[in-house]
Amino acid sequence: MPSSSPAPRRRPLPPAATNTGVAALLSRLRDAAGQASPRRLLLESLALVLTSGLSSHPALSSRLLNSLLPHFPSTRLPALLRLLHRDHLTLLLLSSGRNRQAISLPAASALHALAVSSGHLPTDLRLANSLLSLYLSLGAPDSARRLVSDIPRPNAVTWNTHLRAFLRSGLLPSARRLFDQMPERDLVSYNSMLSGYAAAGDMAGARQLFDEMSEWDVVTWNSMLAGYVRSRDMEDAKRMFHAMPERDVMPWNSMLDGYALAGDVMMARAVFDGMPMRSVVSWNVILALYTRLKDWRECLKVFDAMMAVGVAMPNEKTFVSVLTACGSLGDLEKGKWVHGLVRKRWNRLVPDVLLLTALLTLYAKCGVMETAREIFDSMGERSVPSWNSMIIGYGLHGQSEKALELFLEMEKTGPKPNETSFICVLSSCAHGGMVLEGWLCFDRMVRIYGIEPKAEHFGCMMDLLGRAGLLNDSENLIRNLQGKAPPALWGTMISASWTQSNSRLGEFVGKKLIEMKPGEVGPYVLLKCLRC
Repeated sequence: MPSSSPAPRRRPLPPAATNTGVAALLSRLRDAAGQASPRRLLLESLALVLTSGLSSHPALSSRLLNSLLPHFPSTRLPALLRLLHRDHLTLLLLSSGRNRQAISLPAASALHALAVSSGHLPTDLRLANSLLSLYLSLGAPDSARRLVSDIPRPNAVTWNTHLRAFLRSGLLPSARRLFDQMPERDLVSYNSMLSGYAAAGDMAGARQLFDEMSEWDVVTWNSMLAGYVRSRDMEDAKRMFHAMPERDVMPWNSMLDGYALAGDVMMARAVFDGMPMRSVVSWNVILALYTRLKDWRECLKVFDAMMAVGVAMPNEKTFVSVLTACGSLGDLEKGKWVHGLVRKRWNRLVPDVLLLTALLTLYAKCGVMETAREIFDSMGERSVPSWNSMIIGYGLHGQSEKALELFLEMEKTGPKPNETSFICVLSSCAHGGMVLEGWLCFDRMVRIYGIEPKAEHFGCMMDLLGRAGLLNDSENLIRNLQGKAPPALWGTMISASWTQSNSRLGEFVGKKLIEMKPGEVGPYVLLKCLRC
């Protein structure tokens, strides 16, 4: 049990301070003790509270403590607590969830000791439950167990707090043992345990518990439905959905998300069209599905319908899907209109790297590299796709040297390039006829980064050599392609061989195509033309 310490003696309120003066002072101090107040003002207010004998006012002390915590080292919290009145409100607010990031385990133990020494524990169940939750959130199960053992009559909240802590830590067997030992179990207990089974993917255990329950609420039904969806069991999910006595937007979204994750666009659209109401999540799921399936036009049609309905306002995820569709279609006009919507809602959005990358990718694909670069330079955080979009944008629009410069900058100051980064820079070098630079990048990819070349990398190198008229010297590179390249790439190479009158290379590639697709006429025709 944490040790207690004697309460400090407090200075009486000065006689000159009248009731009116005290009320005015309290009012000013409450205004100064807000969480937005600067640290210096908070410390000055604390000093005034202590020297004026006002520390016995619980509401003021609690407000001041809660505001000071973000500015106060947790190691000094026990000393601060000893200066203030140990009332129920102060101790309860300190142990509540809002302040847990500012409290360490030693500070929690000191808080426990003060609660005991002031007589609030072990009888104050509300405070005990809050402190129990604090111990468990700090990963101190032994301290939590000691606290529970000291509580004369733990209530359902006490047991449920302990149960949820086990489940949050992924300790399903321990949670089940505790659940079985609980002297009383309410609906919250059953829902917590059922959600634990569902989160662990044990839908047989969840179903068994569901069947044992004497009553169910919306949390019960939604937990079961979400568990089946997460397990990709859409048949049982559908049965659970239809058995629900009432459905709000959440179960509809669960079914929609399940079919979308399975890539079942017909069922997902059927659920979406049948929804009595739709949240922004509903629209985002169907938009993301069409984006993932590269059905760009349908994505934009759904977005237009969303804007026409006007009930759910687009957020960051909405704009990412729509901007991706605009960029993939090269629809700059529509993309600019969507960008305008982003600007209008900027203060209500949480702009992240995905949204900004989608924006710059739109402009990069459409060749508006100045705007793309402005967005890129404004980003506080850049992901690998952010760099890749800029590199390929420069390469595809006749600025291969800038693409290479940006790639070299990425190597120096950005994230580690991945295999897509090298496809982007190799393609840029091919478009610009930068043979030596392309070979150096290819060499660095293999030797420095340990990336095994794939068909796409070889395709870029063949394009690079073909544009430079060097296919005659590339037989070793071509032989490395065997077993890796798709037929489309071999077709590209035989066309390049024909253009450059390289019959030897063309015959080699043509024979590869015949081996891969002996039933197609095209390779035979190309070989005949090469031999004429």
